[in-house]
Amino acid sequence: MSEMTVNELMTGDSRTAAWPDAPRTDRLALAAAMVDDWVASRLVPGVSLAVAWRGEVVLEHTAGKLSAGNGEPVSPATHYPVASLTKPVTAAAVMALIERGDLYLDEPVRRWLPEFATLTGETARRQITARELLCHAAGLPKDDPDLPGLFAREAPFAAILESAAAVPLTMPPGERVIYSNVGYWVLGGLVAAASRMPFQEVATDLVLRPGGLSGATFRPNDEVATLLARRYGPDRIANTAYGRTLGSPSGGLFATAADLARFAGAFAEGAVHGTRAGGVSGASVRMMTTDQTAGAAVPLPSPNPRRPPAEARRTGVPLPGGIPGVREWDACPWAFGWEVRGDKVAHWTGDLTSPATICHIGQSGCLVWADPRSGLSLAVLANRDLGSGWATGGRPENSPGAVDSPPRWARLSDIVAGSV
Repeated sequence: MSEMTVNELMTGDSRTAAWPDAPRTDRLALAAAMVDDWVASRLVPGVSLAVAWRGEVVLEHTAGKLSAGNGEPVSPATHYPVASLTKPVTAAAVMALIERGDLYLDEPVRRWLPEFATLTGETARRQITARELLCHAAGLPKDDPDLPGLFAREAPFAAILESAAAVPLTMPPGERVIYSNVGYWVLGGLVAAASRMPFQEVATDLVLRPGGLSGATFRPNDEVATLLARRYGPDRIANTAYGRTLGSPSGGLFATAADLARFAGAFAEGAVHGTRAGGVSGASVRMMTTDQTAGAAVPLPSPNPRRPPAEARRTGVPLPGGIPGVREWDACPWAFGWEVRGDKVAHWTGDLTSPATICHIGQSGCLVWADPRSGLSLAVLANRDLGSGWATGGRPENSPGAVDSPPRWARLSDIVAGSV
Protein backbone atom coordinates (compact mmCIF):
# COMPACT_ATOMS: atom_id res chain seq x y z
CA MET A 1 0.00 0.00 0.00
CA SER A 2 1.40 3.42 -0.93
CA GLU A 3 2.23 6.02 1.71
CA MET A 4 -0.62 8.50 2.31
CA THR A 5 -0.42 11.86 4.01
CA VAL A 6 -3.10 13.16 6.35
CA ASN A 7 -4.43 15.41 3.59
CA GLU A 8 -4.54 12.52 1.12
CA LEU A 9 -6.56 10.51 3.60
CA MET A 10 -9.02 13.35 3.94
CA THR A 11 -9.68 13.92 0.24
CA GLY A 12 -10.48 12.00 -2.88
CA ASP A 13 -12.24 8.69 -3.40
CA SER A 14 -13.21 6.08 -0.83
CA ARG A 15 -10.16 4.43 0.75
CA THR A 16 -11.80 1.15 1.69
CA ALA A 17 -9.89 -0.66 -1.05
CA ALA A 18 -6.63 0.68 0.37
CA TRP A 19 -7.16 -0.88 3.76
CA PRO A 20 -5.09 -4.03 4.34
CA ASP A 21 -6.40 -7.49 5.10
CA ALA A 22 -7.70 -8.42 8.54
CA PRO A 23 -5.18 -8.46 11.43
CA ARG A 24 -3.15 -11.61 11.93
CA THR A 25 -4.42 -13.55 14.92
CA ASP A 26 -0.93 -14.69 15.92
CA ARG A 27 0.15 -11.04 16.27
CA LEU A 28 -2.93 -10.20 18.30
CA ALA A 29 -2.10 -13.14 20.56
CA LEU A 30 1.27 -11.47 21.21
CA ALA A 31 -0.56 -8.32 22.31
CA ALA A 32 -2.73 -10.33 24.71
CA ALA A 33 0.35 -12.07 26.12
CA MET A 34 2.02 -8.70 26.69
CA VAL A 35 -0.80 -7.35 28.86
CA ASP A 36 -0.88 -10.68 30.74
CA ASP A 37 2.77 -10.07 31.55
CA TRP A 38 1.98 -6.58 32.87
CA VAL A 39 -0.34 -8.11 35.44
CA ALA A 40 1.92 -11.06 36.22
CA SER A 41 4.78 -8.62 36.82
CA ARG A 42 2.54 -6.63 39.19
CA LEU A 43 2.83 -3.50 37.11
CA VAL A 44 -0.95 -3.08 37.29
CA PRO A 45 -3.70 -4.87 39.23
CA GLY A 46 -5.91 -5.23 36.15
CA VAL A 47 -6.05 -4.38 32.46
CA SER A 48 -8.48 -4.60 29.55
CA LEU A 49 -7.38 -4.62 25.92
CA ALA A 50 -9.63 -4.27 22.88
CA VAL A 51 -8.61 -4.07 19.22
CA ALA A 52 -11.08 -3.23 16.47
CA TRP A 53 -10.65 -3.35 12.72
CA ARG A 54 -13.03 -1.48 10.43
CA GLY A 55 -15.46 -1.09 13.31
CA GLU A 56 -15.55 -4.71 14.46
CA VAL A 57 -13.82 -5.85 17.64
CA VAL A 58 -11.28 -8.53 16.69
CA LEU A 59 -9.61 -8.91 20.08
CA GLU A 60 -11.02 -8.45 23.56
CA HIS A 61 -8.71 -9.59 26.34
CA THR A 62 -8.65 -9.00 30.08
CA ALA A 63 -6.23 -9.83 32.86
CA GLY A 64 -5.99 -9.24 36.59
CA LYS A 65 -8.49 -7.85 39.07
CA LEU A 66 -10.74 -4.87 39.59
CA SER A 67 -8.74 -3.98 42.69
CA ALA A 68 -5.49 -5.12 44.27
CA GLY A 69 -5.55 -8.02 46.69
CA ASN A 70 -8.57 -10.28 46.52
CA GLY A 71 -10.65 -8.23 44.09
CA GLU A 72 -13.02 -9.65 41.49
CA PRO A 73 -11.48 -10.54 38.12
CA VAL A 74 -11.56 -8.04 35.28
CA SER A 75 -14.09 -8.93 32.56
CA PRO A 76 -15.10 -7.45 29.19
CA ALA A 77 -17.86 -5.59 31.07
CA THR A 78 -15.40 -3.88 33.42
CA HIS A 79 -15.74 -0.11 33.36
CA TYR A 80 -12.68 2.01 34.06
CA PRO A 81 -12.43 5.66 35.08
CA VAL A 82 -10.81 6.68 31.80
CA ALA A 83 -9.77 10.18 32.91
CA SER A 84 -8.80 12.35 29.94
CA LEU A 85 -10.17 9.93 27.37
CA THR A 86 -13.27 11.95 28.26
CA LYS A 87 -11.99 14.94 26.27
CA PRO A 88 -12.92 13.71 22.75
CA VAL A 89 -16.47 13.19 24.09
CA THR A 90 -16.53 16.75 25.42
CA ALA A 91 -15.20 18.05 22.10
CA ALA A 92 -17.90 16.15 20.23
CA ALA A 93 -20.54 17.68 22.51
CA VAL A 94 -19.26 21.15 21.59
CA MET A 95 -19.35 20.30 17.88
CA ALA A 96 -22.87 18.86 18.20
CA LEU A 97 -24.07 22.17 19.66
CA ILE A 98 -22.35 24.06 16.86
CA GLU A 99 -24.18 21.89 14.34
CA ARG A 100 -27.48 22.82 16.02
CA GLY A 101 -26.68 26.52 15.89
CA ASP A 102 -26.44 26.83 19.67
CA LEU A 103 -22.75 27.80 19.52
CA TYR A 104 -20.36 29.33 17.02
CA LEU A 105 -16.78 28.10 16.94
CA ASP A 106 -15.22 31.56 16.84
CA GLU A 107 -17.40 33.52 19.24
CA PRO A 108 -15.67 34.55 22.47
CA VAL A 109 -16.24 32.27 25.43
CA ARG A 110 -17.12 35.34 27.54
CA ARG A 111 -20.43 35.68 25.72
CA TRP A 112 -21.59 32.54 27.49
CA LEU A 113 -19.33 32.65 30.55
CA PRO A 114 -18.75 36.35 31.38
CA GLU A 115 -16.66 35.43 34.40
CA PHE A 116 -14.04 33.89 32.10
CA ALA A 117 -13.04 37.38 30.94
CA THR A 118 -13.59 39.34 34.14
CA LEU A 119 -12.18 37.32 37.04
CA THR A 120 -8.50 37.78 36.10
CA GLY A 121 -8.65 41.07 34.21
CA GLU A 122 -6.45 39.69 31.39
CA THR A 123 -7.27 41.45 28.11
CA ALA A 124 -6.18 38.46 26.01
CA ARG A 125 -8.95 36.29 27.49
CA ARG A 126 -11.66 38.43 25.95
CA GLN A 127 -11.18 36.96 22.48
CA ILE A 128 -10.48 33.32 23.44
CA THR A 129 -12.95 31.03 21.69
CA ALA A 130 -13.92 27.38 21.67
CA ARG A 131 -11.51 26.93 18.75
CA GLU A 132 -8.45 27.58 20.94
CA LEU A 133 -9.80 25.63 23.89
CA LEU A 134 -10.63 22.54 21.84
CA CYS A 135 -7.04 22.14 20.56
CA HIS A 136 -5.31 23.29 23.76
CA ALA A 137 -4.00 26.51 22.20
CA ALA A 138 -5.68 29.03 24.52
CA GLY A 139 -2.61 29.67 26.68
CA LEU A 140 -4.19 28.16 29.80
CA PRO A 141 -2.06 25.98 32.10
CA LYS A 142 -2.43 22.23 32.43
CA ASP A 143 -4.13 22.23 35.84
CA ASP A 144 -6.01 24.41 38.27
CA PRO A 145 -3.87 24.61 41.43
CA ASP A 146 -7.01 24.89 43.54
CA LEU A 147 -8.56 21.69 42.19
CA PRO A 148 -7.23 19.29 44.87
CA GLY A 149 -8.80 21.47 47.57
CA LEU A 150 -12.06 21.65 45.66
CA PHE A 151 -12.12 17.87 45.35
CA ALA A 152 -11.30 17.49 49.03
CA ARG A 153 -14.38 19.46 50.04
CA GLU A 154 -16.47 17.80 47.31
CA ALA A 155 -17.20 21.06 45.54
CA PRO A 156 -20.04 21.02 42.99
CA PHE A 157 -19.58 21.33 39.22
CA ALA A 158 -20.38 25.07 39.26
CA ALA A 159 -17.70 25.83 41.87
CA ILE A 160 -15.01 23.94 39.93
CA LEU A 161 -16.04 25.74 36.73
CA GLU A 162 -15.82 29.11 38.47
CA SER A 163 -12.35 28.25 39.72
CA ALA A 164 -11.24 27.11 36.24
CA ALA A 165 -12.55 30.34 34.73
CA ALA A 166 -10.30 32.30 37.10
CA VAL A 167 -7.03 30.45 36.36
CA PRO A 168 -4.57 32.95 34.77
CA LEU A 169 -3.07 32.39 31.34
CA THR A 170 0.51 31.15 31.13
CA MET A 171 1.05 32.77 27.72
CA PRO A 172 -0.97 34.53 25.01
CA PRO A 173 -3.39 32.35 23.00
CA GLY A 174 -2.14 30.71 19.83
CA GLU A 175 1.56 30.45 20.71
CA ARG A 176 1.86 26.89 22.00
CA VAL A 177 -0.09 23.71 22.62
CA ILE A 178 -0.42 23.45 26.39
CA TYR A 179 -2.57 20.45 27.18
CA SER A 180 -5.12 21.91 29.57
CA ASN A 181 -7.57 20.23 31.89
CA VAL A 182 -8.58 23.77 32.84
CA GLY A 183 -9.63 24.52 29.27
CA TYR A 184 -11.86 21.46 29.11
CA TRP A 185 -13.62 22.44 32.32
CA VAL A 186 -14.36 25.77 30.64
CA LEU A 187 -15.66 23.91 27.56
CA GLY A 188 -17.93 21.85 29.81
CA GLY A 189 -19.30 25.08 31.24
CA LEU A 190 -19.77 26.43 27.73
CA VAL A 191 -21.78 23.34 26.77
CA ALA A 192 -23.97 23.68 29.85
CA ALA A 193 -24.55 27.41 29.33
CA ALA A 194 -25.38 27.14 25.63
CA SER A 195 -27.69 24.15 26.04
CA ARG A 196 -29.19 25.21 29.38
CA MET A 197 -28.70 21.63 30.52
CA PRO A 198 -26.14 19.88 32.73
CA PHE A 199 -23.01 19.03 30.77
CA GLN A 200 -23.18 15.29 31.38
CA GLU A 201 -26.77 15.13 30.11
CA VAL A 202 -25.83 16.91 26.89
CA ALA A 203 -22.81 14.68 26.36
CA THR A 204 -24.89 11.57 26.99
CA ASP A 205 -27.78 12.59 24.71
CA LEU A 206 -25.74 14.05 21.83
CA VAL A 207 -22.55 11.95 21.89
CA LEU A 208 -22.61 8.76 23.96
CA ARG A 209 -25.95 7.35 22.80
CA PRO A 210 -25.78 8.20 19.08
CA GLY A 211 -22.03 7.54 19.02
CA GLY A 212 -22.24 3.90 20.07
CA LEU A 213 -21.06 4.52 23.64
CA SER A 214 -24.37 3.73 25.29
CA GLY A 215 -22.56 1.60 27.87
CA ALA A 216 -20.31 4.50 28.89
CA THR A 217 -21.49 6.87 31.57
CA PHE A 218 -20.61 9.91 33.64
CA ARG A 219 -22.71 8.62 36.53
CA PRO A 220 -22.43 4.85 37.06
CA ASN A 221 -25.60 3.31 38.42
CA ASP A 222 -25.59 0.58 41.07
CA GLU A 223 -25.26 -2.18 38.45
CA VAL A 224 -22.30 -0.55 36.72
CA ALA A 225 -20.71 0.33 40.07
CA THR A 226 -20.17 -3.38 40.75
CA LEU A 227 -18.17 -3.57 37.50
CA LEU A 228 -15.86 -0.62 38.15
CA ALA A 229 -12.10 -0.98 38.29
CA ARG A 230 -10.55 0.83 41.23
CA ARG A 231 -8.11 3.60 40.36
CA TYR A 232 -4.70 3.52 42.03
CA GLY A 233 -2.55 6.65 42.25
CA PRO A 234 -2.55 10.10 43.83
CA ASP A 235 -5.93 11.02 42.32
CA ARG A 236 -8.53 8.58 43.58
CA ILE A 237 -11.58 10.79 43.29
CA ALA A 238 -13.14 8.32 40.82
CA ASN A 239 -13.31 5.75 43.63
CA THR A 240 -15.75 7.93 45.60
CA ALA A 241 -19.47 8.51 45.32
CA TYR A 242 -18.71 12.19 44.76
CA GLY A 243 -16.34 11.48 41.88
CA ARG A 244 -18.86 9.15 40.28
CA THR A 245 -21.51 11.85 40.11
CA LEU A 246 -19.46 15.00 39.41
CA GLY A 247 -19.54 14.57 35.60
CA SER A 248 -16.18 16.19 34.88
CA PRO A 249 -15.84 17.32 31.23
CA SER A 250 -12.08 16.95 31.62
CA GLY A 251 -11.98 13.40 32.97
CA GLY A 252 -15.23 12.04 34.37
CA LEU A 253 -16.18 9.24 31.96
CA PHE A 254 -16.42 5.53 32.85
CA ALA A 255 -16.22 3.09 29.93
CA THR A 256 -15.12 -0.33 28.67
CA ALA A 257 -12.20 -1.00 26.38
CA ALA A 258 -14.36 -2.38 23.56
CA ASP A 259 -16.64 0.67 23.57
CA LEU A 260 -13.69 3.05 23.31
CA ALA A 261 -11.97 1.05 20.56
CA ARG A 262 -15.16 1.20 18.49
CA PHE A 263 -15.68 4.89 19.30
CA ALA A 264 -12.19 5.88 18.18
CA GLY A 265 -12.42 3.58 15.17
CA ALA A 266 -15.61 5.31 14.03
CA PHE A 267 -13.75 8.63 13.95
CA ALA A 268 -10.93 7.10 11.92
CA GLU A 269 -13.42 5.66 9.43
CA GLY A 270 -15.29 8.95 9.34
CA ALA A 271 -12.01 10.71 8.54
CA VAL A 272 -11.56 8.48 5.51
CA HIS A 273 -15.11 8.53 4.18
CA GLY A 274 -16.49 11.82 5.48
CA THR A 275 -19.14 10.01 7.50
CA ARG A 276 -20.65 10.62 10.92
CA ALA A 277 -19.00 9.47 14.15
CA GLY A 278 -19.54 10.18 17.81
CA GLY A 279 -22.90 11.78 17.15
CA VAL A 280 -21.47 14.48 14.87
CA SER A 281 -21.35 15.10 11.12
CA GLY A 282 -18.57 14.26 8.70
CA ALA A 283 -17.62 17.94 8.64
CA SER A 284 -17.14 17.94 12.40
CA VAL A 285 -15.26 14.63 12.23
CA ARG A 286 -12.78 16.25 9.85
CA MET A 287 -12.06 18.99 12.39
CA MET A 288 -11.78 16.41 15.17
CA THR A 289 -9.26 14.25 13.29
CA THR A 290 -6.91 16.76 11.62
CA ASP A 291 -4.60 19.34 13.14
CA GLN A 292 -6.36 22.54 14.19
CA THR A 293 -3.47 24.27 15.96
CA ALA A 294 -2.11 25.84 12.78
CA GLY A 295 -5.24 27.97 12.54
CA ALA A 296 -5.67 28.70 16.23
CA ALA A 297 -5.87 32.18 17.71
CA VAL A 298 -6.97 34.01 14.57
CA PRO A 299 -7.83 37.46 15.95
CA LEU A 300 -11.44 38.58 15.79
CA PRO A 301 -12.29 42.15 14.83
CA SER A 302 -13.60 44.46 17.52
CA PRO A 303 -17.11 45.87 17.08
CA ASN A 304 -17.22 48.32 14.15
CA PRO A 305 -13.51 47.97 13.33
CA ARG A 306 -11.79 50.77 11.43
CA ARG A 307 -9.34 48.36 9.85
CA PRO A 308 -8.98 44.57 9.40
CA PRO A 309 -7.93 42.54 12.43
CA ALA A 310 -4.28 41.97 13.25
CA GLU A 311 -2.20 39.48 11.30
CA ALA A 312 -3.84 36.05 11.32
CA ARG A 313 -1.75 33.07 12.28
CA ARG A 314 -2.94 30.50 9.74
CA THR A 315 0.48 29.13 8.79
CA GLY A 316 -0.34 25.50 8.07
CA VAL A 317 2.35 24.46 10.55
CA PRO A 318 1.30 22.83 13.85
CA LEU A 319 2.19 24.70 17.01
CA PRO A 320 4.95 23.37 19.26
CA GLY A 321 4.02 21.96 22.65
CA GLY A 322 2.36 18.94 24.19
CA ILE A 323 1.54 17.75 27.69
CA PRO A 324 3.62 19.60 30.30
CA GLY A 325 5.57 17.19 32.47
CA VAL A 326 4.81 14.30 30.13
CA ARG A 327 6.04 14.91 26.59
CA GLU A 328 6.46 17.92 24.29
CA TRP A 329 7.48 18.26 20.63
CA ASP A 330 8.63 20.95 18.21
CA ALA A 331 5.45 20.29 16.21
CA CYS A 332 2.44 19.07 18.17
CA PRO A 333 -0.60 18.62 15.90
CA TRP A 334 -3.84 18.43 17.85
CA ALA A 335 -7.37 18.23 16.52
CA PHE A 336 -10.53 19.16 18.40
CA GLY A 337 -10.46 16.68 21.28
CA TRP A 338 -8.23 14.05 19.67
CA GLU A 339 -4.46 14.26 19.59
CA VAL A 340 -2.98 13.70 16.10
CA ARG A 341 0.23 11.68 16.00
CA GLY A 342 1.81 13.51 13.05
CA ASP A 343 5.59 13.15 12.98
CA LYS A 344 6.05 12.86 16.75
CA VAL A 345 8.77 10.50 17.94
CA ALA A 346 8.97 8.61 21.25
CA HIS A 347 5.20 8.52 21.13
CA TRP A 348 2.74 6.25 22.95
CA THR A 349 1.25 5.03 19.65
CA GLY A 350 4.59 3.49 18.66
CA ASP A 351 6.49 3.74 15.39
CA LEU A 352 4.21 1.74 13.07
CA THR A 353 1.01 3.78 13.26
CA SER A 354 0.54 6.38 10.53
CA PRO A 355 0.85 10.17 10.97
CA ALA A 356 -2.94 10.37 10.57
CA THR A 357 -3.50 8.34 13.74
CA ILE A 358 -5.74 9.97 16.34
CA CYS A 359 -5.26 9.12 19.98
CA HIS A 360 -5.62 10.15 23.61
CA ILE A 361 -4.09 9.13 26.91
CA GLY A 362 -5.65 9.19 30.36
CA GLN A 363 -3.72 9.76 33.58
CA SER A 364 -5.62 6.89 35.19
CA GLY A 365 -3.62 4.49 33.00
CA CYS A 366 -5.55 4.46 29.71
CA LEU A 367 -4.69 4.78 26.02
CA VAL A 368 -6.85 4.77 22.90
CA TRP A 369 -5.85 5.26 19.27
CA ALA A 370 -7.26 4.72 15.80
CA ASP A 371 -5.38 4.72 12.51
CA PRO A 372 -7.34 5.82 9.41
CA ARG A 373 -4.75 4.23 7.14
CA SER A 374 -5.02 0.69 8.50
CA GLY A 375 -8.57 0.72 9.89
CA LEU A 376 -7.20 -0.47 13.25
CA SER A 377 -8.11 0.97 16.64
CA LEU A 378 -6.86 0.03 20.10
CA ALA A 379 -7.98 0.73 23.64
CA VAL A 380 -5.95 -0.44 26.61
CA LEU A 381 -7.32 0.47 30.03
CA ALA A 382 -5.64 -0.19 33.36
CA ASN A 383 -6.22 0.79 36.96
CA ARG A 384 -2.87 2.33 37.92
CA ASP A 385 -1.99 5.95 37.26
CA LEU A 386 0.73 6.85 34.76
CA GLY A 387 2.77 8.53 37.46
CA SER A 388 3.93 5.14 38.68
CA GLY A 389 5.84 4.71 35.42
CA TRP A 390 4.27 1.36 34.53
CA ALA A 391 3.18 2.45 31.04
CA THR A 392 6.49 4.10 30.30
CA GLY A 393 9.06 1.67 31.56
CA GLY A 394 11.18 4.43 33.04
CA ARG A 395 11.73 8.15 33.40
CA PRO A 396 14.57 10.14 31.83
CA GLU A 397 17.41 11.29 34.04
CA ASN A 398 16.95 14.95 33.07
CA SER A 399 13.25 14.89 33.99
CA PRO A 400 12.93 12.56 37.00
CA GLY A 401 9.31 13.52 37.66
CA ALA A 402 8.09 13.19 34.08
CA VAL A 403 6.33 10.40 32.24
CA ASP A 404 8.54 10.85 29.22
CA SER A 405 9.45 7.48 27.70
CA PRO A 406 6.56 5.15 26.80
CA PRO A 407 8.04 1.81 25.74
CA ARG A 408 5.31 -0.49 27.07
CA TRP A 409 2.46 1.35 25.35
CA ALA A 410 4.60 1.90 22.25
CA ARG A 411 5.60 -1.76 22.08
CA LEU A 412 2.00 -2.88 22.43
CA SER A 413 0.94 -0.38 19.78
CA ASP A 414 3.61 -1.62 17.38
CA ILE A 415 2.47 -5.22 17.80
CA VAL A 416 -1.10 -4.26 16.93
CA ALA A 417 -0.17 -1.84 14.13
CA GLY A 418 2.09 -4.52 12.63
CA SER A 419 -0.68 -7.13 12.62
CA VAL A 420 -2.01 -6.00 9.22
